[in-house]
Order: sequence, then C-alpha cells, then structure tokens
Amino acid sequence: MPAKGQALFVHHVWLTQRQFGPVHLALAHVQTASKYQLWAIVSDDSTNLVTFYEYGLRFDLEENSLDEKSAGFQLESGEIRNEQALARLGLILAIATLYLVSTSIAVVTTAQCRQVDPHWQHGLSYFQMGWRWLHHALNLGKRLFTVLWFLPGPDPEPVYASKKQAATPIVVLSSIQLVT
Repeated sequence: MPAKGQALFVHHVWLTQRQFGPVHLALAHVQTASKYQLWAIVSDDSTNLVTFYEYGLRFDLEENSLDEKSAGFQLESGEIRNEQALARLGLILAIATLYLVSTSIAVVTTAQCRQVDPHWQHGLSYFQMGWRWLHHALNLGKRLFTVLWFLPGPDPEPVYASKKQAATPIVVLSSIQLVT
C-alpha cells in the first residue's frame, strides 16, 4: 500500500490463486474526516484519481439506502416476491423520497429546522428531516408543502452529526500524490 497521501494504480492484474482478472487496482492512503484510511479498489474499468471520487460517492448511496430501508419505509420487512409489484413499489417509494427530500429543503429554506431537528445545525438527513416534518405537520394540523423545492448548486447547509465533524475536512483527494 502507498504511504499516507499517495496513490498507486496497477492495471491488467490477476488476483488470488484462482487468477481472477484481468482487473485494475486503485490503492491509496486517503485522508478522511479525521484520519487516514487505506483504500483498495478493484475495478473492471481502468483506474485513476477519479476512481476514488466515484468510490466516495458510494457512501452517499449507502446512507440513502439506510434511510429508505430502516429509517423510513421499512422496505426489508415488506417480503414482496412479485417482481412487478416490487417495481411498482420502488416507483412509489422513489416519488415519496423525492417529496420528503423536497419538503426538507423547504423546511431548511424557510428556517423551520428546529421544529423537527434539535441539533445545533441540522444533523438529520434530508430524508429523515422530511419524514419528521410530515409527521409534525400532520400531528399539528399544519399545511404540507405542495410545491417541490430544489435548489441548484451545492448544499448550502450540509448535514453534520457534530461540531467536530463539521470542523474536519471531507475526503481530500486533491492532495494525493501518484506513486510511480
């Protein structure tokens, strides 16, 4: 593995005694929020620095799946076996997720976060904040947002679990040096 802050790319290699390949490797000692982590990525596509960025995006998808499975829709307990029914449910859940995220953006934009998120700076995902707002509004007889709210550009108020996390940088890929 490369030293801290360095990356190494190896192409057209075979892995294990079974000779699985040819594959491409992206190896790095990457700085994350507060520490360095070793990343070893195996790909069927040629690897470069973009590989680490794309791999980092995977964490967003996993958080999103967690929200939709256990924090909201309880998808894993549905036990639906029919492929067409599952596809229809997937569409319904995608639309519901879109509404919940839009609602959360409206809550943030209209400065009503504290009503559903007690953190110093919103610490819930947009999905969870939208879910809580929906319950909040229905329990208090408030009107629901009827227009979808989406803002162009990066998130103006990213979610942080703590002040410490907010103060530390996200994955730093620009400082990785290639090992030749």
